[in-house]
Amino acid sequence: MATTLNPPQGVRWRHRLEWLLLRSLVGWLQQGDLGKAYRRVARLSPLLRHVLRSEWAWSNTNLQWVYGNNLQPRARERLAALVMENIMRSLLEGLRPDPCQISAGAEQAQTLIQEALQQQRGLIVCSTHLGSWEMGVKWIATLGQPIHVVYRHANNPLSEQIFMAARAHYGVHWIRRDELVKMLRVLQKKEILLLMTDINQRRDGIVAPFLGIPALCPAGPARLAQRRQIPLLPLACLRDPEWGRFRILSAPMLAPLADESEEALTTRINQQFEPWITAHPEQYNWLHARWRSRPDGCLWSADTPAEQLLQARLTPPLLPPAALLQRVNS
Repeated sequence: MATTLNPPQGVRWRHRLEWLLLRSLVGWLQQGDLGKAYRRVARLSPLLRHVLRSEWAWSNTNLQWVYGNNLQPRARERLAALVMENIMRSLLEGLRPDPCQISAGAEQAQTLIQEALQQQRGLIVCSTHLGSWEMGVKWIATLGQPIHVVYRHANNPLSEQIFMAARAHYGVHWIRRDELVKMLRVLQKKEILLLMTDINQRRDGIVAPFLGIPALCPAGPARLAQRRQIPLLPLACLRDPEWGRFRILSAPMLAPLADESEEALTTRINQQFEPWITAHPEQYNWLHARWRSRPDGCLWSADTPAEQLLQARLTPPLLPPAALLQRVNS
């Protein structure tokens, strides 16, 4: 059913305009069955590069930073187009109450979650913007355990209203990323807290390599796990080739080590996700300015010279999967 909300009073005109456009888009995406909605997204995605110009520029810059000359400009652009469509599909799946169809990986991940909760210490689930992170949240909610998801709220309060109304069917508790007290209460109750680990952190970030590049990473996962000796479970929900079906990916549980630094634990967290991202780069959110904040305090832009980008790498540029190269070079 389409979302129908009335805008509150006292907001700016640009917020109202964005609200009208977003409400129309959400209603359009919520209509019909999932297959038809996917086809509408496929038609819409190529147009978005002209609307989301900054994000489109960052996707090409990030891909050049990660792959260097191993991915030529035309191939980078084609990969960025696949990424744009994947993100739109994830948005679509978050706005609709369609059931989460899991084809593999659910039993293993569920066992890990149950074993962690039996220790009566709570659990921090770490994830990244890979595959369909919205469906991953929905799947965890089906396990019957209280789950609290930390999210970045929209700058526009009207857009926030639309998104949260559409997400009401998830069956989870939402915590804004600036609500630290609520996060601590979740861990005190020995429940599940889900945190995203691949967000550019301009303040209070932990420097750790991510895909071979020094990155400012969120401090929350490592800091909370260490201070309260809570296990961390790396988890992702990967999209299957068949529309509307997904796989749950889980890694071995991470336990904070004695005298381990926050940087070392954050590095271990990042390392769990890197093989998944490099195997399926078309499903990762390269549109996010992941490495914009540099450890020296500088802010790089999407038009930073390629030579400067590549000099910052700690390892040689990555090699794209052969199947992906064949797809983007054909």
